Amino acid sequence: MSFRDMFNLRGINWWMLLGGVGLNLFISLMSALVGTYLSVNEKTADFYMRYGQALMMLAVFILCGLAGFLISRLSDDVPLKHAFLSSMGAFIPFFAIGVLSFNIMLILVAIVAVAGALNGGILGLPRRHYWPDR
Repeated sequence: MSFRDMFNLRGINWWMLLGGVGLNLFISLMSALVGTYLSVNEKTADFYMRYGQALMMLAVFILCGLAGFLISRLSDDVPLKHAFLSSMGAFIPFFAIGVLSFNIMLILVAIVAVAGALNGGILGLPRRHYWPDR
């Protein structure tokens, strides 16, 4: 499957795609709310100032990877396409806020969200069962 085929909407289960977009949107909103809470709270503000950006990127990568894995396992025809397109639920909010606020870190988090979903989608693909010696 080429990169151009990823944007082709043929063979898409729209309910699965809508659920995946909603799941990734929920992940992005919850990570933004948790990050805001940790930066405002007096007890965690210093820790979040030091390690918050790296931890947010790691958390978004892992959570979007889990979402991509789940979507890839549940979809029938084109699992990697479903995982990629559903990651737009996390990519668009992070990217839009990053561009509007001139924050390069949020743009990087948006790219990490897509990378995590693609990794999870690849891990969720069905395994090929073949025996080369037979």
